[in-house]
Amino acid sequence: MGARVLPRKQIGKQVIRIAIYLRVSTAQQLEGYGLKVQEDQCRAWIAYAMRGLNHVIVDVYIDGGVSGKLASRDELDRMTADAMAGRLDMIVFGKLDRIGRTMKNIHRWVYDVTDKGVRVATADGRIDSDDDMFGIQLSLLAYMAEVEHALILERTMGGRMQKVAVGGWPLGEPPFGIMLDNDGNPVLNPAEVKQFEDAAKIFIDAPEIPSREDGARSMNALNHRSRQGKEWTGGNLAGRLRAGLKGYVDFTFAGTNEDGEPIETSYRVEIPKPLPDDRAAELLAILDAGSRPKSRPASKYLLSNRLFSLCGTHRTGATTPGTDDRYYRCMGTREGVQDHDCWELPADEVDAAVWGEVKSLMADKDKLHALIEGWLGTVPERASSYRRRLVELDTEVEKKKASRRRKIALLLASVDDDEDGDDATLVEELRAELNAKIDELIEERDRVSDWLTEAEAQEGRAAHLMSLVEKVDGNMDDFTLDQKQDVLDLLRVEVQITDKGRPRHKGLVDPITEWHRETGTPIPATVTDEMWAKVRDILSSNRQWKDVRGGFEVMLDKLRTGRAWNSYSGDERIGGRTYATLYRRVHAWFGSGEYEKALEALSPFLGVPVPPLYVLPSMHVTGAVDDSVTSRAAGERKHSVSCNESETAEASSRR
Repeated sequence: MGARVLPRKQIGKQVIRIAIYLRVSTAQQLEGYGLKVQEDQCRAWIAYAMRGLNHVIVDVYIDGGVSGKLASRDELDRMTADAMAGRLDMIVFGKLDRIGRTMKNIHRWVYDVTDKGVRVATADGRIDSDDDMFGIQLSLLAYMAEVEHALILERTMGGRMQKVAVGGWPLGEPPFGIMLDNDGNPVLNPAEVKQFEDAAKIFIDAPEIPSREDGARSMNALNHRSRQGKEWTGGNLAGRLRAGLKGYVDFTFAGTNEDGEPIETSYRVEIPKPLPDDRAAELLAILDAGSRPKSRPASKYLLSNRLFSLCGTHRTGATTPGTDDRYYRCMGTREGVQDHDCWELPADEVDAAVWGEVKSLMADKDKLHALIEGWLGTVPERASSYRRRLVELDTEVEKKKASRRRKIALLLASVDDDEDGDDATLVEELRAELNAKIDELIEERDRVSDWLTEAEAQEGRAAHLMSLVEKVDGNMDDFTLDQKQDVLDLLRVEVQITDKGRPRHKGLVDPITEWHRETGTPIPATVTDEMWAKVRDILSSNRQWKDVRGGFEVMLDKLRTGRAWNSYSGDERIGGRTYATLYRRVHAWFGSGEYEKALEALSPFLGVPVPPLYVLPSMHVTGAVDDSVTSRAAGERKHSVSCNESETAEASSRR
């Protein structure tokens, strides 16, 4: 390393202070582009470019055996600090990729130091920040540095990448529904296309959409089998159908760069679809929706089987016979839940509360995008690793097959005439052993392929969600019930009730409560002596009950609290009388208009509104982007929104 940075006062104000930066990987050192070569190039360029100018090389910064992919390197960091502190006027590199190999790192670093007035140049003459074309040159060369890994891969992977680049099939087994023609190009497999057509009839055309397992059983009943000759299972069938319906296959090729770091590039090969586009899209949508069956036509209840009680049991919609009274009832009793006491909930009010939360979520596109990205998590990275592994496994299978042929040929060439058949047995044993190893690789490939299919399905679901978010610009209140259910299906909304709320009471309508609700007349909060003096001549009594002040107070208490009339039997305020006596006196006041006149007289005093006859329980709207059923039970949700406790008056109030 050269001398340390010299203070400006030691070298004069007009001297151009120059730094040289050198970086090599171990491989570059071996290949001849070492530190000595770089430094000689930089010094030669400085001697030529600075001729006639007063300049000095104040320091040589060296990062030896350090990856250019790293954004932070000891000597580069030290040089950057010196530049930002105003101790350097110019920095010279051998090549641009000494800074880094990503556009982001290169642009950021160059912008920071040139903004401080530091000139940046490369000894190969390609970059000089004093040049008028500097911006264009920097972008071009940074891009070239970033895509260099693709060129490395093409050199290391040879003809395989060249073949896939023009639409050919590089290696491995094509998706279900596809086979390779004599030229190695993907074409439709007629026998497997028939399976796609039958699967479409089972999932699309049936009166009720089956689960994946039911669909697999139907396929097996038609004597359809997987490519390995095995009976279909639900997951395997869904995975194979999805892979064949996508219309493409992605291949990921991996290698290492000059620093020994893993790099990769991907190619997409288009394949024909075994079904028309509209049928393919519909079948994919059904497969993506999951394994739970969906009845046709859609339920008239928005949240049937999405609404879960405190007891953990789902709720379904129901209607009171002979009325339009719609409600959600808990299925806990039917499913054997002990000590079951879940109240019925009014369907219209619950639907409105939950749909309000969904609308709020859909309106905040940035939030929903973030939720979707969080739900997706590391899926794209895992999908990429699965694609790499598939390429590796396909390569291993090809090598094993070639090795099998070679070993068997060598064994056959080495045996003598075998009259007793021992050599033939030996050949068969060798073939069986080699085939078993190939079968193990193929089984692993099938497992990885299934993982990739699931990961790609999750990526597809995220894309569907993103698309839906962008399309929702209108008034979601205008959505039909079917459209609302489609949104809930796509978001996989579930609603967990978290407390009991206030139950819906059944029985006769209380006309006094209803009158308060319809007119908005408040109920006196209390009855003072002053207030009683204003109403005692308005409210009538009888021979058996002269002083009715206690009856008036109890009446107001019942209306304020919503308690049942029979809970006041024997109350001291009504002289220990029965609730029936109280009920008759109260309704006599109400029927004669005395009660209304009394409230008019008390209107200047404090009053409270009549309470609702039920209160919706608190609810959590969950699963907006989380399709895990177990997460609901465990309380681990990707998105959870509390529906505030909603007070709702029923149109036909219940006693």
